[in-house]
Amino acid sequence: MKKAFTLIELLVVIAIIAILAAILFPVFAQAKFAAKKTASLSGLKQVALGLQMYSNDFDDTAVPDYGYADGSIAGDTDLYHYNNTWVGRTFPYVKNNAIYFDKAFSEINDYKKLYQDPYYPTSFYTYSWAWVTTFSLNVDGYSHSYSGNGYCGETGSSGNYRSLTSFQDPAQRLAVTPTRYGAITNWSWVRFQAVDASWPTFDAYASTFSWYQLVSDARKQYNVKFIGAYADGHAGNYGPEKFVKYYSQNPSASEATTRAQWCTQMTNRNLFTFWGDAYTDN
Repeated sequence: MKKAFTLIELLVVIAIIAILAAILFPVFAQAKFAAKKTASLSGLKQVALGLQMYSNDFDDTAVPDYGYADGSIAGDTDLYHYNNTWVGRTFPYVKNNAIYFDKAFSEINDYKKLYQDPYYPTSFYTYSWAWVTTFSLNVDGYSHSYSGNGYCGETGSSGNYRSLTSFQDPAQRLAVTPTRYGAITNWSWVRFQAVDASWPTFDAYASTFSWYQLVSDARKQYNVKFIGAYADGHAGNYGPEKFVKYYSQNPSASEATTRAQWCTQMTNRNLFTFWGDAYTDN
């Protein structure tokens, strides 16, 4: 006569399987995330090389961040429908649409459609894919310099696109990094402003568009360590110590609550080397 499993034995086996699953599933999730982060870091490296090759072909000039209506689409004067942002300008060197999207986050899969901005009325603002990538360019720390006076009393420079040789330490200057556009699940914005992105609210996520939150909200995926591409062409990690943090729930713990305090933090901690300053030549 064959002996069957008792109910107790079956329950024990099920309990063991449940325990093993509880142990292994987080490990599998961590391994999956690590693979996505590696893929994103590889993509940033290729983007960084694309930036370098573009500048080599354009007299050492950093790639312009914004696009414009060049007339190639008949009857369409909306600049947001054209692909000639920094993404489109470096695309011939990269030749891969998906490279410009962070693999640790969901990405778009149709590069021919226009994407509606959910934070504005439906009659406004639709974008081609080259405006809504989840890898974003550091516009005022890498691409642009401006004329006038800066936030911290510095005098403006020529107000044009930078020369890559102007950076005193290109290996420390952030050029491109993953960003998050509010609560949107599959795209972000083509550029970020370092002067704002360096001073985020660090104990909350944005629910709508915010220049301050674009970079820091990438911690939804990356938690402690962020990833970025640098002006010298390499890609690597950086940590939350690169931000001047504001805390909305506990303002007294903030590192800066005024722009003057932000200037002091940026200067004393040498953070302009990382983020850049649009009103100086380096």
